[in-house]
Amino acid sequence: MNSRTPDKEDQADIEYTQQHETITSPARISSLLRPLMAQHAIISATITGSKHFFNTALLAVTPERDLLIIDELNPKEGHSLFINTRRITLHTLLEGVDVSFTVDLIREDSENGIAFYEVKFPESIRYLQRRCSFRVPVSAANSIPVEIHTKEKLVYTGEISDISAEGMCIRFPPQKKITLETKAEKSQCFIQLPDKRKIQCTFKVCHSSQHEPSNSVHIGGHFERLDKVQKREIERFVIELQRKNRQKMTR
Repeated sequence: MNSRTPDKEDQADIEYTQQHETITSPARISSLLRPLMAQHAIISATITGSKHFFNTALLAVTPERDLLIIDELNPKEGHSLFINTRRITLHTLLEGVDVSFTVDLIREDSENGIAFYEVKFPESIRYLQRRCSFRVPVSAANSIPVEIHTKEKLVYTGEISDISAEGMCIRFPPQKKITLETKAEKSQCFIQLPDKRKIQCTFKVCHSSQHEPSNSVHIGGHFERLDKVQKREIERFVIELQRKNRQKMTR
């Protein structure tokens, strides 16, 4: 293992600050949520009393009416849970930044057999700012294998879709059933980096989504309890990716 001391360029790339911000301005909330609506972004949802993730999307952002409209929950079991609890927490990534907020159900309706929900416009959203620690995409042509080992001794094999010093998104093949749905669950993660470098660490799942048209499943989350060696290896790998991406852009 290369144990050299990071040079000044490495240090500049590694250093970052992290800050949670609670946003309460309706105008700012709207400006953050409208791009998600325009992009038809998949949003993960959790409901109190359930250990599962559900997927939805923003259909309308109307602060002047004090409401949002969100799409039918998938899997469909989430529908009755939401109707009963009348409260839901939504999680997503916006340009690599974690955004989450909780809203209450106003009413449920349907159109062409597909349900949708009017919910209260959020009073606040939680915005996790990561400066200089953005997610770096990993090309499918340069596959970085990842194994997730659960407490139930299940093993899921995928590849890194993007990564930062704090966490990563893992891409799993289509039609592969993934049951990493418990937000509180912390699984063991094994990453096979280039040059036979290996990292073993704890990985906490934060969100799950299915990407069209490939139908691949993407699981995102954070690294937990990294020791100094693990953290340094991940940071160096992220730096390598950043440099390679910059070189490609300048060609």
